[in-house]
Amino acid sequence: MDDIARLIGFEAKIASQEALARGGDLERADAVQLVRFCPTLITAEVDDDAACVRFQIVDEDLRWHCTCEPGRNGDFCAHCVATAKSVARAVRRTEAALIPNA
Repeated sequence: MDDIARLIGFEAKIASQEALARGGDLERADAVQLVRFCPTLITAEVDDDAACVRFQIVDEDLRWHCTCEPGRNGDFCAHCVATAKSVARAVRRTEAALIPNA
């Protein structure tokens, strides 16, 4: 899971400032529901015009798609940003749960 989370973080750097801001707002509002969360595929639904996001690793490259217009045009849209932030948060929670209490 770390690999896809790292790739998503890298790809999020190509998002526009507007997408970063809106995506952050969506993630903080808990508008993202991670539907599938596995090492090479993540799908999510974002409660903003009912957008569906898909991240997939193909040949060690991250590919993404969103059902919104910018996403259909290949942009790393606000929904992709929100999903990326939700994935990062889920990975942090998982890592924290794996650390034994000392």
